[in-house]
This record gives sequence, C-alpha cells and structure tokens, in this order.
Amino acid sequence: MLGQRVTRRQLVTGLAAASVPLVAASAASASSKRSRVFAVPTIRQSVELRLWILKTYVEPTNQAIEASVQRWAQANNATATVEYFTFEDMQTKYVAAIENGNTPDIGQLETGAPARFSGMGQLVDLTDFATEIESEFGALPDNIAPVTKVGDRTFAIPSYVMPAFWYVWRDVFEQNNAKLPETYDEVVTAAQALTRPDEGFWGLGHSWNRTSDGYGVMQSLMYSYGAGWATEDGSYQSIQTPEMKAALEWATGIYAEGLQPSDALSWTGSSNNEAFAAKKIAQTSNGPSVTYALETAVAEAADAETRKQREEALANHVALRMPAGADGRRMWAIAMSYGIFGNSENPDAAMSLVRHLLSPEETLAVTEQSSGQFVPVFPSARDASQEYFLSRGENYVNFYNCLEDFASTGWPGAPTPAAAEVQASNILTDMPSRIIVDGFSVDEALTFGDERIKEIYDSLT
Repeated sequence: MLGQRVTRRQLVTGLAAASVPLVAASAASASSKRSRVFAVPTIRQSVELRLWILKTYVEPTNQAIEASVQRWAQANNATATVEYFTFEDMQTKYVAAIENGNTPDIGQLETGAPARFSGMGQLVDLTDFATEIESEFGALPDNIAPVTKVGDRTFAIPSYVMPAFWYVWRDVFEQNNAKLPETYDEVVTAAQALTRPDEGFWGLGHSWNRTSDGYGVMQSLMYSYGAGWATEDGSYQSIQTPEMKAALEWATGIYAEGLQPSDALSWTGSSNNEAFAAKKIAQTSNGPSVTYALETAVAEAADAETRKQREEALANHVALRMPAGADGRRMWAIAMSYGIFGNSENPDAAMSLVRHLLSPEETLAVTEQSSGQFVPVFPSARDASQEYFLSRGENYVNFYNCLEDFASTGWPGAPTPAAAEVQASNILTDMPSRIIVDGFSVDEALTFGDERIKEIYDSLT
C-alpha cells in the first residue's frame, strides 16, 4: 500500500522564517486560480512569529539559524519562536498542521513543497517581494528559480541547497585498484570488485526507503537516465519507457547482485551514514552530514591514537559528484526555501525576517557552522561564502559547485503541484520495493507506478 495521499484539502508546509520590513505582498494573478490573495497588514510592535525549520543532522546549523532569527527579533522588538520538523515527519507534521489550522507564519519548504502547497491555496503570493529580493541579492540560477514558482507567480524565497553526493572511501578503492566512479555503471563495477560478504564489507549501501535518501537518489538516477514523469511544460507523461526501465533495473540490480548489506532495505534515513562512517560499505549517496560526522569524531577523540585514526578516515572520505547516467549528470537535492502561510497575521514582519536571513552576513554566519551542508543560492550570499568553501579542501569545493548539477522535482519541467504530490506519495521508491520484496517484474512495477502517477495528475490538473 502506498502512504497516505494528500488531497487538495490537506496542506503541507515547510519551515518557518520571518520576513522583511514593511514590504507589501502582491495579489495573486488570475492565472493562479488555486492561490488565495492575502492582504498584508501594517507591521505592528511586539509582533510574534512562529517559524518551522528542518532539524538537520548538523546540529550547529540549526543553532546558527535560531541565533540569526533571534538577532532579527531583538532588533525589531519582536518575539520569534522556532520549532522543528525532521526528515521523517516533514510531510505528516505539515499535513496535521494544515488540517488543524495551525500552520506557522513561516515555513521552511523542501524542493517540491512550494508548488504543492501553493496549489492547495496555503501560501502568500510573494511575486513582488521576490523581485525586490533578487534586485538586492542577485538573480537566482536558472535551475533553482523554478523551485519556488508556479507559472509566473512566486510562492517562496530560496535559501539554500542541501546537496547529495556520492561518498566513497578513497583508500579502499586504491587498495583494490578500483576506479572512483563517474557513472552509475562504474558504481556497480566498483561495488562488484569491493564487496566481501565474508568480512561483512559491502561495495555499496543504499536503501529505497521513504525518506529523502530514497526518493532523492531515485530522482537523480531517473533524470540522469533521461527518465521523467512530466514533460517540459509540466504535463503528465508515461514512465513506461526504455529510459525508466533502465533506471529501475539499476535500482533493483544492486540488490539482486548481492552488492548491499542484507538489511539495507529496512534502513532508516541515517542508517547509510552510520554504515559508511563505520566503514562497512564502500559507497553511498548522502549529503554533507557525512563529512560533519567525521569532522566531529576527530574533534571528540579522547586520545592521540584515536585522533590519528579518525583523521585518516576524514582524509580518506571523498564526496564525489552524483554519478552520470546515459543522458548526463543530474542531481536532485533538498532545495530549502521560505514560504509564508496565509494564516499569518504579520506577513510583512515575516518578509522582514526572510530578508534578514537571506542577507550575505547572516547567510555566512550560518554557512560557517554547517560543515558544507548549507550551500547558498543567491549570488551575494555565494560571494560572501566562497572563501569558506574553497579554502577547506576537495569535498568543500564540490559542495560549493553542486548547483550546476541540480534538477528539481518534475524534471524536465518545473515543479508543479502534481509533480510534488508524486514525490510525496512515495511512488518512486515503492516501485523498486515492489520488485525486491513483492517479486514484481520490472514491467509490472512500471505499470504500478505509472497508474498511480496518472491518477495524481488526473486529480490535480
């Protein structure tokens, strides 16, 4: 069974941020029929804002965002309360808040959420505000800008990308004369050479679970093979294609060939991090939290010998770009943005806080605590943080340059409410699970997924 579908009447939101001083939000255009028009009241003294933000595995990042929020609150005679959601409850927490009419003033939204929730009529139209932000902080990259738009309207302001990389142990590859992988085919070739089941060591570790580690990698894989469920104009297209079949065969072949730990399919969102850090697997896809964990282990070493071992591990782990497929290299990533919910009594104050958080000074303060996880998207913020990334070695250079590979939910089109619902419904990871667990053929799994995707598009478009 698929997870609970979110209907038009159920709204999911993102994380909380707060907005900019005395800025009027624009009215929704006639073309954005699902979006409500919210009047923006005049900013008041002693304003109170609620923010929801993602609780990442890099705790200093969370603390740095909270500190930035409180700097704004102190400067503006305001009270700002920060609450958290996790990777695991990102969808359910927002669904419950929407059903109960208890959404925050500002929510941090993952890649597909602006399209999804604006389609549900929950987000303030920020088109005019976005124009002001870009005039102040620079124009967004072409592949990032669509994340926060539906048609010609903007419903969220991008903050940062939490990118995905292909983590490998350099020393393990060198000791076995294995090539560091550039493509998905080379990933499998290396895994075949490195897997040693009798020693409890595996050439690859990945789970098609219902977390971003599952649906994110699946989208990177699909898009790199040239497979997508939407056209360039955002309309439905069938996934029953040779390209999608090839991607699904790769996704399930790594299990059939015994290249993974036997319990990998039951892993939670952090299990591959832990297996990689414990050096039980040679390769996995993950974000910069892996680097943070290894850096933290060095800092917490209790003695010189332990510290030396951990420094060697830190030096030997490599964050490669995501592999390329038959159609190129594309990386789906968590692109976080700030949305303002229509129930906010102080959208002008919320915009003031958002502008504060996006400033180069505040962005750099957060970036320096993120161990590479917080990769800014606005040009002024990227300029401010460039030295931080480029002075910290090979992995951090890759972190900084990751935006060029980014592809959003619904590629090759821009995100739409329907595309975002496909991701949220876990169809993408349920397809390989049907093959691995339930014994479906690849063609049967494609039919299963295609029917459910078409059902979503029929109901939302």
